[in-house]
Amino acid sequence: FRVAGKTGTAQVYGLRADEEYDEEAVAERLRDHALFIAFAPVEQPQIAVAVVVENGGSGSGAAAPVARAVIDARLRSGDDATMARTGD
Repeated sequence: FRVAGKTGTAQVYGLRADEEYDEEAVAERLRDHALFIAFAPVEQPQIAVAVVVENGGSGSGAAAPVARAVIDARLRSGDDATMARTGD
């Protein structure tokens, strides 16, 4: 099944105009947050997922794999009772 999604990052601390972001040089607690939002299957959506990995860096490297694992587990289980419903 195909998944549709969008990655993102949230800056934790402000950079000066002349400063370049270097993840390796920044304390872990100040690294960017990783974001990913997705739904699947594309053709007939059954699940939507939003993932935030604090200080995870890039959305594609940290958050997207988590979202994919959640989506895979849900869609492969076929068990509607395993998922919370809106309003629960």
